[in-house]
Amino acid sequence: MQCYTELTPPTAVTHSLTLPFVSAESNNLVVAKTSLLQIFTTKVISIELEDKSEEERSKKQTGFDRKANDDDGLESSFLGADSILRPSERANKTKLVLVAEYALSGTITSLARINTLSSKSGGEALLIGFKDAKLSLVEWDPTRPGISTISIHYYEQDGLQGSPWATNLHDCVNYLSADPGSRCAALKFGARRLAILPFKQGDEDINMDDWDEELDGPRPVTQVSKVTNGDSSDSGTPYGSSFVLHLPSLDPNLIHPLHLAFLYEYREPTFGILSSTALPSSGLLHERKDHLNYMVFTLDLHQKASTTILSVGGLPYDLFMIVPLPVPIGGALLVGSNELIHIDQGGKANGVAVNMFARKSTSFGLADQAELEMRLEGCTIEQLSIQNGEMLIILHTGELSILSFKMDGRSVSGLSVRRVSTESGGSVIPTGATTISSLGPNSLFVGSECADSVVLGWSRKSGQLTRRKPRLDLPDGLDDTFLDEEDLEDDDADDDLYGNGPSTTQAAAAPIDTSITKAGDYVFQIHDSLVSIAPVIDTTLGKSAFPPDGDERRNSEGVRSDLDLVTAVGKGGGGALAVINKNIQPKVIGRFEFPEARGIWTLSAKRPAIKGLQVTKEKTEISGDYSDDAQYDRLMIVSKALPDETEVSDVYALTSAGFEALTGTEFEPAAGSTVEAGTLGNGMRIIQVLKSEVRSYDGVINYIVLE
Repeated sequence: MQCYTELTPPTAVTHSLTLPFVSAESNNLVVAKTSLLQIFTTKVISIELEDKSEEERSKKQTGFDRKANDDDGLESSFLGADSILRPSERANKTKLVLVAEYALSGTITSLARINTLSSKSGGEALLIGFKDAKLSLVEWDPTRPGISTISIHYYEQDGLQGSPWATNLHDCVNYLSADPGSRCAALKFGARRLAILPFKQGDEDINMDDWDEELDGPRPVTQVSKVTNGDSSDSGTPYGSSFVLHLPSLDPNLIHPLHLAFLYEYREPTFGILSSTALPSSGLLHERKDHLNYMVFTLDLHQKASTTILSVGGLPYDLFMIVPLPVPIGGALLVGSNELIHIDQGGKANGVAVNMFARKSTSFGLADQAELEMRLEGCTIEQLSIQNGEMLIILHTGELSILSFKMDGRSVSGLSVRRVSTESGGSVIPTGATTISSLGPNSLFVGSECADSVVLGWSRKSGQLTRRKPRLDLPDGLDDTFLDEEDLEDDDADDDLYGNGPSTTQAAAAPIDTSITKAGDYVFQIHDSLVSIAPVIDTTLGKSAFPPDGDERRNSEGVRSDLDLVTAVGKGGGGALAVINKNIQPKVIGRFEFPEARGIWTLSAKRPAIKGLQVTKEKTEISGDYSDDAQYDRLMIVSKALPDETEVSDVYALTSAGFEALTGTEFEPAAGSTVEAGTLGNGMRIIQVLKSEVRSYDGVINYIVLE
């Protein structure tokens, strides 16, 4: 029994992840909204862009807008000259399509992708971390279709929580990290506990036939029965027996762990951990400044042991997150409130300060970019380019910035940060993000708890050199004003085609630095969004207003709710007013009395192709599987109960003026009441389900005998 009723499911996005989940070839986005798990697939569509460059250029040169007096809109009409002479530009946009959603028991704290030996769908498995130190491994079952739980692992036992006076499990921050090679996953829970869950790989010798007792020690005892945490050593499971490590036993300095993440490009599962021997505090900077340590451990899953391979001390106190970096950069990026520090696999550190407080809070050597005045608390970071490793930073205000790496051969020699201008989409996100996931080469999913979550697309402007004649080739004393007018017109046309760039002389004097791209290279725009009404700040009830002299009030009686729930939602730039209703509130444009109706089904059926006329079958975004050449009828089947208790069914055609009964067809009203109606075969057949039979019709209501 519940003492409350949930009006809406959670809408604030807390975590996200991309992986091939539904199938091996799919690109799925998994979104966690506190206790709601949603699975999306992506779809790229082509849209037409309005070309405003020529109009803006003409307006800028002449100071006159030729559309200012175009009251009839002839300039932008379908028959306008511009529509014929100019080809329309098109661009691709990424859209989200919901596959399934599930309400889970518990609060989701982490998501990780695991590539198991085999799965029912052929894709990868999803490892879900919950607040109370619980893991759940799920996969997609195409036979259901839906998610199927492989195993559940929980670490809530009192024996794993340490001493009775230790911090309560509910008050600790638990987070999950998985090895990029899917060899294991690590769950940090409690104050200083680390659970390791190994996964079996294809090249793993499950039966351990090559076990050497002299080198590897005694052969482990094989147990088929279930053990603690639901683990099993049976070879039929994709995972091995998990084990729990006490972090100070790995190294005495791991007293206060701050963050943990597995790293790329290691032969064995290797993770980096950020910790300190004393709690970081801004109020004690005069006593201790740089007391954080970054340590890298490699795991031996067979021996259940670890080895320290790297340790870097004296790091700023305000570091709070580790971002593992794949090739070509490698290593890890340490994120602090005032700085960014990169540490490579050899322990070499390079950093950059992004505000004036960095020099006051740390003595660590950092490049100075204090003029940026950036605050990195609550920021999120994701890689943009796999070629040069550039990364996108979304600040807590929603502003966008780009992090670039200066490369010296294969090693990082420096970091630089630049803001994205407003003209390039640097302010398209109204507030901070909680999660970022890459959807493809040119799109990202940005989840937020304080505003709508969006699909952020980006493109890069070309940096080609112009074909303008260099001044170096001109005779001495001859200025470019003496050039032929036709040459200047050709140069302008070339500029329009290739864009403005540095001159050839400048390019020869200063070679292009490919390690750092220019500030205007990236252009961001929103492709799609997920509506959010979180967080709810305040609520009130009110009545919908209607024009006093209109028919809208009369038409809406009994259709729309009497009261609306109005809420103030969001934070910062994502704040808005949301109107919540229990049911859909349609805008009634017409009302027809139909007291005998007991059920209504609207259909869109395709007319049969005329003999000798070939219908082009191509898929468009508007019409589905058929092009605009396909002809559709808008039909309505109504099940009626007459005053003499006779049950009949009628078919109507929907028109702009209302609906009219269809006569002269093979539809039989006297057949009885309709139970269900719909279409099959992409609208080629109309199916009518009666109480005692099923009937099939074509698009013009000709009866088709079912065999």
